[in-house]
Amino acid sequence: MTTTVDVDLVVFDKDGTLIDFHVIWGPRAERAIEAICSTLGSNQFLAKDLAAALGYNPHISRVISQGPLASGTRSEMEIVVATILFQHQIPWDKAKDLACKHFGPVMTTPPKITEFKPRGNVQECISRLKASGIKIAIATSDDREPTEAALRELNLTKAVDLVLCADDPDTPTKPDSSVLDYISKNLFVSNHRTVMVGDTVSDLKMARKAGVALTVGITGGADKTTDLEPYADVLLSSVDSLVPA
Repeated sequence: MTTTVDVDLVVFDKDGTLIDFHVIWGPRAERAIEAICSTLGSNQFLAKDLAAALGYNPHISRVISQGPLASGTRSEMEIVVATILFQHQIPWDKAKDLACKHFGPVMTTPPKITEFKPRGNVQECISRLKASGIKIAIATSDDREPTEAALRELNLTKAVDLVLCADDPDTPTKPDSSVLDYISKNLFVSNHRTVMVGDTVSDLKMARKAGVALTVGITGGADKTTDLEPYADVLLSSVDSLVPA
């Protein structure tokens, strides 16, 4: 069944929506955990506890739905890591320092070409929307530097009207619904004429709270399809099916 709405703006999440979430974040989580454990010379119990707290299952190399790794920011994940280190008898100040120096940088370094797997023909999809007069924004929990690197790799830098990242100063961050208020205000568009496209429950709940015209859930990303269903007006396997009316 086709769903049609008259809108002026489409806001995309990045990881899990435009590029494959698991290809980039699963291996990064493992490297980041290894970096911490290597620094401390710790045993497998610390690695296991870090993975569980972050929401990562190393046995199947998958991110756990609705966990910190699925939708958290760098700073939020560093707090999680520091908390687990504290529980392993590392003093709090040292725990925070270790998370900042050895975990965060692994998670937010600009991505390599081998970490990219677009979720469909992303460039063609956005070009179609732009050609019809629809504005495009990106709202991500990732930092600015890796986000801009990803957009360059996807050849989307010039096509996107606004990018909002987790480390942008004096701006709201996901999943606060004021993220969409901020984007709409800066692009002179109403939330009621906006579509939100994302792969996590937090993306879609944020959009519903902001009063957007349509929430589109992308399956196969960070969160399970069954978790997305209550919050998605439409479920798609990739952005390829998004077409102008």
